[in-house]
Amino acid sequence: MEIIGINKLLLEVKDFSLSFRHYKKGLRETKLQVVRNLNMCIHEGEIVAIVGASGSGKSLLANAILGILPDHAVQEGILNYKGMPLTSERQVRLQGKEISLIPQSVNALDPLMKTAKQVQAVIRKGDKQAIQENIFREVGLPIEAGKKYPFELSGGMARRVLAATAMVSDADLIIADEPTPGLDPKALHETVAIIKQLATAGKGVMFITHDIDTALTVADKVVVFNQGETVETADVADFSGHGEMLKHPFTKALWNALPQNDFWGDVPLMVEEYHTRPLKERLEVDKISYRYQKGPYLFKNLHLVVTPGEVIGIHGYSGSGKTTMAQIIAGYREAETGNVLVDGRTKKHSGINPVQLIWQHPEKAINPRWQMKKVLVESGMLDKELLEELGIKHEWLTRYPSELSGGELQRFCVARALHPNVKYIIADEITTMLDAITQANLWKTIVNHARTRNVGVLVISHDGKLLNKVCDRIINFGDITNL
Repeated sequence: MEIIGINKLLLEVKDFSLSFRHYKKGLRETKLQVVRNLNMCIHEGEIVAIVGASGSGKSLLANAILGILPDHAVQEGILNYKGMPLTSERQVRLQGKEISLIPQSVNALDPLMKTAKQVQAVIRKGDKQAIQENIFREVGLPIEAGKKYPFELSGGMARRVLAATAMVSDADLIIADEPTPGLDPKALHETVAIIKQLATAGKGVMFITHDIDTALTVADKVVVFNQGETVETADVADFSGHGEMLKHPFTKALWNALPQNDFWGDVPLMVEEYHTRPLKERLEVDKISYRYQKGPYLFKNLHLVVTPGEVIGIHGYSGSGKTTMAQIIAGYREAETGNVLVDGRTKKHSGINPVQLIWQHPEKAINPRWQMKKVLVESGMLDKELLEELGIKHEWLTRYPSELSGGELQRFCVARALHPNVKYIIADEITTMLDAITQANLWKTIVNHARTRNVGVLVISHDGKLLNKVCDRIINFGDITNL
């Protein structure tokens, strides 16, 4: 998309730095700097993608623009909107009106309000129901989804509700913080098309993402963050080949870590021959069926087998029941019919569950009132070598979940799932919130453990390139639902 040179400057970020005050024993004040010297700008009708390492400050910048940082945050530098400083008073006045957010976490949806009402609450004029139903159709949501509560939707469908809420607003600047993880290819295409329409209508879009492929599809330029700094502003055309046109080593590393590029590089996986196991040692999903409140079945008589050391991929459209199936296998839901068998026995156990589910949204799986060290202690997973392998920093152990990015939090969820007593892992869209480098390293760790410890892994993902890279075989979910 060509940007007309006379388009007005909407947002200017110049030499922006951010730190947090902390008080230690004896009331000694310390500062933790998380962002330093960030620079970027967005014009009317322009889409600027922000990519970078997990925890590099992308979401914190969004929160600073909106004025929703915690009280102990300390800001320096320039944040201008339409040529004027974004003071606290101005942020309150503009928030949700001229500046709108598509948040990263689906927890931003009101759990006690049906989704149609949440979208309609943002609409100021016109036929609210008609406008809401039209935007649902545009983002690929069935009208019936408006009659459901957030917990009744898949992760991908919930994200589309969040996107719809921002898209019906009258905002001139839209901050989309990871709006596309968990979307199937069709829904992703529809969401990207709508974001492009917003830019065509003159709105500026800050598109925060770890999905470089999508960023290159939607953006006019790409700003790369690492360790709280802007390391490069690149044209979309620079991302090609082995990244020869990219300037910064980190940007090149991000590009080359994608599944269709080098991914694991030249480092071989520790692939071993599977140990001989009795035929009964397997995870068998035996003819399970499920539906919500006597509605249509998501699947009937579904049958699936995962053997030790095997990595199986599953793909299918958003809302088709993949996550529901995963929850049944891991024991979070009861099937209407059928059984889940672990090594030939109905899954009854004490202590560590031999089947562990790594959730798509890590913030839903960790106690928000516990420091991260307590989370690991409770699960019996303070393996220093494994934590280093997953890139978990020692200083993160004293933080609470709200003080970590989604990608950083997900690494703790993976660490818990790799307990020695775990025999099978279900990974439900687990790396959609991770940068490409971290994604590659994390999958190398999981697959190595699967091979060396004979752990069976079921990978649920919309990323076909990723599934082709890490899986032994791939199943289309629609082929096993029997509908």
